[in-house]
Amino acid sequence: MSSKNDLTTHTSLQRLLFYLTKSFLICMENKVAILIFFLLQVQDIQSPGAKYYVYLGGVGELQIKVSIWGEIASSGLYSIPDGTDLVTLLSLAGGLLKGANLSRVELIHSFPIPCKVNVNLSKFFKTGNREGIPIMKPGDMVRINQTFFSKAKGFTHNITEATLVVLVYLQLYNMLKK
Repeated sequence: MSSKNDLTTHTSLQRLLFYLTKSFLICMENKVAILIFFLLQVQDIQSPGAKYYVYLGGVGELQIKVSIWGEIASSGLYSIPDGTDLVTLLSLAGGLLKGANLSRVELIHSFPIPCKVNVNLSKFFKTGNREGIPIMKPGDMVRINQTFFSKAKGFTHNITEATLVVLVYLQLYNMLKK
């Protein structure tokens, strides 16, 4: 699953495709155009809303609430046992996505004084040593950023989709113009 920014861009492209096709139908009123409309029509993707997860720990175990988003399988608000570290939270959230930047994970502490800490998880994933992995605190927020390559790949994918839409409409326009 892609990040929310990619999902928003993808949804915007789908809406653009839908409205361009609808405009094309109104202008051309052609059976071929109607067939193309039904072939190209796409359902609007509903952006997945925030989710709330509860880890059912032991009886009487203190639970804290933390949130995580970005390049993670299941972003949302998590209720986890006090003393849970960042790596365990990532596991509870389904793990990192392919384009996750391990060297620049942002951890934002809300209490007592708000501050942002950049965490480098590359060393942990190479060695398995949990030294230096932060323990989550109540109200913490974690953001998993994309790698530059992943951002560039998403950008080129969006440009390719937009170009294909334009080429299809130009081709249809030229066909129906004759």
